[in-house]
Amino acid sequence: MVFVNTLVSGVDQGLLYAVLALGVYITYRLLDFADLTCEGSFSMGAMLSAVLIANNGAHPIVAAFTVIFAGAAAGLVTGILNTKFKIPPILSGILTLTMLTTINILIGAGRASVPVVDGNFASWLQLPTMYAVLISGILIGAILIGVLYWFFGTELGASIRATGANEKMARAQGINTSAKKIIALMISNALIALSGALVSQYMGTATVTLGTGSIVIGLAAVIIGETLIPSKRSFAISLLSVIIGSIIYYIIYQFVILAGLPSDYIKLITAIIIVFALCLPMIKTFFINVGKKADTYFRGKYPKYNAYAIKRDEKAAARKEEKKQKAIADIKALQFAVHGEDGQTLTPFKRAMLERKLARRKEKFELKEGVKALAVFDVIDRETEEAETSKQGEGGQDNA
Repeated sequence: MVFVNTLVSGVDQGLLYAVLALGVYITYRLLDFADLTCEGSFSMGAMLSAVLIANNGAHPIVAAFTVIFAGAAAGLVTGILNTKFKIPPILSGILTLTMLTTINILIGAGRASVPVVDGNFASWLQLPTMYAVLISGILIGAILIGVLYWFFGTELGASIRATGANEKMARAQGINTSAKKIIALMISNALIALSGALVSQYMGTATVTLGTGSIVIGLAAVIIGETLIPSKRSFAISLLSVIIGSIIYYIIYQFVILAGLPSDYIKLITAIIIVFALCLPMIKTFFINVGKKADTYFRGKYPKYNAYAIKRDEKAAARKEEKKQKAIADIKALQFAVHGEDGQTLTPFKRAMLERKLARRKEKFELKEGVKALAVFDVIDRETEEAETSKQGEGGQDNA
């Protein structure tokens, strides 16, 4: 029973801190911006939510989502300092964090901590807190993944991702990169403030120092998730991996506490986990190279192994070619559907969805095949044009 409770408690905290991790992911991965505002925004969300509940009798859910605007304001300040006053990203975050330290004390009316005794965001489920938070956390995570996936697929969201990927190129394409940075920082800090509110309600208290170290927790969740679930081809999976990374981090944290180690050790363990996760690609490459060298050695020394290796490589090549042909067939079918060559009448919405799906399939295929993909796309384009020309010719004959 202790094991189950520890596991569920770890998942609960992981889900709540996953909201923070998603905010860190936006700045760290998408925007390539080292934003230290995170710790101040987290504490502000916690303190403001607690004060709204304790002093103003606000409903916990209303209080939690009200702090989103305060977090967005903090991100706005950091963005303006960086884009308008040309202050470096790290220094911009530190300056905003310094301001938030005082603001958080003012929010608490001089108190370093504010208790949260009138329930929490999960009270509506009428279940034991542990399981109510679990269900609510899953719902919040699913909603956030859906909203963020949709938003970053829009023109505005794509321009934010383009700004983070290559700011100079994005600016050359006519994108207002300064505005996109500010919007991304506002969204990030809004999520971080929301996470602070949820965590303070779960813990039953909010403190001015609650956000200390939160940037490390967010980075650990992002790195652990990306290491365990590589997701270069799917943005939705990338978001999901961040949440899973946060859950894994807090499950480890709970079992460290269960093992009797002081809670202060978690910072050392966190650093070791992050270092290991960052070094994992190099470790993986090392063992792959060792395996290749061993394979080459055994091929030359043992004829039977060489015969087996040849058959193995032939089967692998056949499977790869089969997958490639299937991908080409899917792209061709989608392109014919977009151009109406499959006989279907498309609404504007359905056409837009098919075009988006086609773009994703092409991007995925290009990542696998590289330059060779361009030749394949040219062939498909020619076939589509020929089919369209043939259809127009048949239509002209029918009219005649």
